[in-house]
Amino acid sequence: MGTTEEIIGKDRCPTPVAALSSVWLALLIGAGINAGWLFQALTKADVQFRGPGAATVDAAETGRILAGVLAQPAFVVVFVFGLLVGPLCAWLLMKQAQGLSRMAGHLRISAAAMVLAGVAGLGQLLLANSIAARAEARTEALVSGDSARAGQARGELDHLHRWSEQIYAGQAILVMLGMAVMLKPATRRDLPQAR
Repeated sequence: MGTTEEIIGKDRCPTPVAALSSVWLALLIGAGINAGWLFQALTKADVQFRGPGAATVDAAETGRILAGVLAQPAFVVVFVFGLLVGPLCAWLLMKQAQGLSRMAGHLRISAAAMVLAGVAGLGQLLLANSIAARAEARTEALVSGDSARAGQARGELDHLHRWSEQIYAGQAILVMLGMAVMLKPATRRDLPQAR
């Protein structure tokens, strides 16, 4: 009986991994909610950019620009956190999986999901930099009244933002998948018979 209990214990995910991945998922969800709340609050506040002459940026566009600027530091923190935590969690899971052969399949799958989610943070950091540059170009064009340049910048910004949203959703799904898979309990039929 002692051998069976020992193997079941090894088959479980390390506590630090559960804690770190829970914090990571909470940060991903919190940063997304924060960005949405900022956009709604700034739009309702009816804040507007005013340029020279009659050039004015409407409240919805201004809210979108300001929300992006204010939310970006939180997103950067989340991406950097994931970039560090993803590989760390994967390493801890693989270390736990050593010597368990086929019984540790769920730990290996979880490790792969954590690594992929962490690496996605690097792409998000690059995208965040590009999005900030396009947002700045669009704001300058809107305020100066250059509608052609503003339209081009808007198209590029929307394209990058869609990519960013898809990667962000994928990152959150990978973390949730990793958390769900690593908590799979050992089944007794997988265990060697205790003597």
